[in-house]
Amino acid sequence: MPSDWEQQLIRRFTLATFLEAVRLFEEGIAAPEDVDLAMRAGAGLAEGPFHWADARGLDVVLEELEMLAAEVGPRFQPPASLRERVQRGQLGVRTGRGYMTYVRRSRRQTEEGE
Repeated sequence: MPSDWEQQLIRRFTLATFLEAVRLFEEGIAAPEDVDLAMRAGAGLAEGPFHWADARGLDVVLEELEMLAAEVGPRFQPPASLRERVQRGQLGVRTGRGYMTYVRRSRRQTEEGE
């Protein structure tokens, strides 16, 4: 299990990576799916930053960024597209939509492999 210090490093690196991914999206350079594919294939990450944020919950990520921005400054200020999604209730995997769209499967469909 990582120490508190290691967990803080991981948290900051992960959030910084997510923020840069959002900048690429907001500037029209790449779609969320493209960023995630590049980070998985090119950087060897297990999951891309958009899927990570959607899986964690965009409301949770927003709260973490707000706390970190208060601690270390504006470089961790939450992006507008994140605030907008949270305000619309698009919280990621659990709501079926965040930066990407997720198809919900019923428990029965999952168990039957459909």
